[in-house]
Amino acid sequence: MRSTIAVGTILLALAGYIFLAASALPFGTIRVPQTAFFPKILALLLGIFSLVLLARALAGTESPRASEKIGAEGWIRIGVTLAALAAFAFALERLGFVLTTFLLMILLLRAIEAQKWRKVILVALATALISYAMVSWLLGVPLPAGVLGI
Repeated sequence: MRSTIAVGTILLALAGYIFLAASALPFGTIRVPQTAFFPKILALLLGIFSLVLLARALAGTESPRASEKIGAEGWIRIGVTLAALAAFAFALERLGFVLTTFLLMILLLRAIEAQKWRKVILVALATALISYAMVSWLLGVPLPAGVLGI
């Protein structure tokens, strides 16, 4: 319970800091968001969830859980995931968003949690194309084209 209160308090303080730091930036409107729009909204959500966490901890309504130790296989998966995300960041400009996202998803779906190849390819392709469509077409954010030219 004490650790939950400590985490809730730290997250609430972080939310307050982010909100105050973003106050120096223009907010805009919902139709035309400016630079402070997303940091303030996310800080507000973090603050709300932190308050809920604190309220549950202080009321004693959280269920006690036995702490689970992470085994060697779990640490390997965590390490591979972090290395894959770092490789994604370095390869993004050269290979492009679609190809890099496709390869990242293949690695995560196959190496981290072994899935069948057909499912891996379909999910990786869908993830790459849907995320590209959302970010590039709907939001109008330019993404690295890379070797595919997309």
